[in-house]
Amino acid sequence: TIPKCLRPYFIHNRTLFSNISHLIFNLIQDYYNEVSGQAISSGLLLSHQTFGDFVKPTPHWHGILIEGGFDEEGNFVYLPILRTQQMTELFRRKVIKYFEENKLINTDFAKNLLSWKNSGFSIDNSVKIFGSDQKARKSLAQYIARCPISLDKITYEAFHGRIIFKTPKYNNYFKENFRVFDALEFIALVTAHIPPKHKQLIRRYGLYASRSRGKWD
Repeated sequence: TIPKCLRPYFIHNRTLFSNISHLIFNLIQDYYNEVSGQAISSGLLLSHQTFGDFVKPTPHWHGILIEGGFDEEGNFVYLPILRTQQMTELFRRKVIKYFEENKLINTDFAKNLLSWKNSGFSIDNSVKIFGSDQKARKSLAQYIARCPISLDKITYEAFHGRIIFKTPKYNNYFKENFRVFDALEFIALVTAHIPPKHKQLIRRYGLYASRSRGKWD
C-alpha cells in the first residue's frame, strides 16, 4: 500500500500502476539476487486494485509470489522474505524517487515524505500457500482479481433512493459494517473504478510471464 497523499495520482493516471508494478518486481528480484549471491529466476503475478472497503478509492497491489527461485542450473533456492519492515522502507524510497524524477512531486515534498515516522507504505506477506494447494491458489487468485462490489452486499431502497452496503465483518477503520449511500453517489463511486478500455489489470513477471511459462516444467 501507499500513503493517502499519493493515491489521487493513481486514480487520475492509471499508467502509474504499471510503472510501480515493474518497480515492485525489480525490488523483489534484486532482493533475491542479493541474498542468494547469484542470479535467481523467480516469478510474480501482480494485480492492482483501485478500491478498498465500501468502494473507497484506495490504490494498492496484491501479488502471488514464488518464495525464492531457480539458479542457473535449475535448482530451486528457497528465499523467504522475513523482514518486511526493511523492504517496506526500500519500497518507500523507490516510489518517492520515481515520483520526484517524473516531476509528479517536487524535492521539498519528497523530503517531507521521507521524514514521516508513519510512512503510509506497507508490505504484508502473512498469507502463505503451498504450490500444490490448488484450492488455495484459486481462492487467492479470485480474491486479488475481484470486482469492486459484490451484489450480495448491496440493497437498493427505491423509495428513498438509497443504497445500503453491508459487509459480513466489522470494519475497524470505519468502525462499522454497513454504510448508506445516495444512489447517484454510489454510482459515481463504482464507475470511478471501471478501468480504461484495454487497460491491463494483472501483470505476470519472470517465470510467470507468457514467454517463460512454456519453457519451464
